[in-house]
Amino acid sequence: MTDVNKNINECFTLHDAKAECLDKLKKAKVRMSKQRLELLDLLFSGTFNCTKELYYEAQSKNPELGMSTVYRFLKVLYDVGVISNNKLLDVNCSNCNFKLAALRDHEGQELRADGLDLQELLRLGMVVKGLIKSDEKIDVKMQDDSVYISVLNEK
Repeated sequence: MTDVNKNINECFTLHDAKAECLDKLKKAKVRMSKQRLELLDLLFSGTFNCTKELYYEAQSKNPELGMSTVYRFLKVLYDVGVISNNKLLDVNCSNCNFKLAALRDHEGQELRADGLDLQELLRLGMVVKGLIKSDEKIDVKMQDDSVYISVLNEK
């Protein structure tokens, strides 16, 4: 199978899965708001390790979206059987790859930060401050409101 055919088949499979999901939600009489549709689109367009990762991605597209909306909708998806395990409902995020959603200067002007990797930004800041060497790597974990940074020992 060529790459083009594989991609087309994956698109159809994804489209069918999304249609099936919408059908289940309709049968369960779940009202599909604009925000819920946006979340559903995101869920079918990427992989998320936790709810916070999904929330940050969704909020970068719709700043009015609240964390509770994401949790409630994931609970609905779990209740109607669309998601089979509630790992996404986990509050802690230990394997998230955060992208910087917005960067503003002191006057509130948005600076360009298209998909800047937050972990790399933190690592570079630590290098500049002399906390780590330029060839050292870090691991970033988030739990609740705390960020834990470990310097990795590469051997």
